[in-house]
Amino acid sequence: MNRKCQLLKKNGMSCSADAQVGKSVCIFHDPERSSDAVRARRAGGIARSQPASVLSHDTLEQPLRCVKEVSILLGDSINRVRRGEIDPRVANTVGYLSAILLKALEQGEVEERLSKLEAAVTREKDAGQGHQ
Repeated sequence: MNRKCQLLKKNGMSCSADAQVGKSVCIFHDPERSSDAVRARRAGGIARSQPASVLSHDTLEQPLRCVKEVSILLGDSINRVRRGEIDPRVANTVGYLSAILLKALEQGEVEERLSKLEAAVTREKDAGQGHQ
């Protein structure tokens, strides 16, 4: 179980960082590791200031009308992440939105099949009433 740092931040609020193993403070509040804390803050700032890698604006849109087309997009996104061409956060968003789209496509198929069954039942009823 991760314990939280016991010290307060400069603004008086509790520090929400995880405490180091065997200590009651995080790396940022440990006087023995102040140089590590400076490096960590700098690395965090650099990583945060770098723009996410995205596709160029002239990239053609991927059709996403069926499961196969969504699968192609996901495969392409996976390979681009592996090659370092797009940011994993962008690919994660693509994956999340793809899951929602796949559910919507599935729901649309179910609704279409249900409509066809309802139409067939209605035709059967109408045909059966015509013979009486």
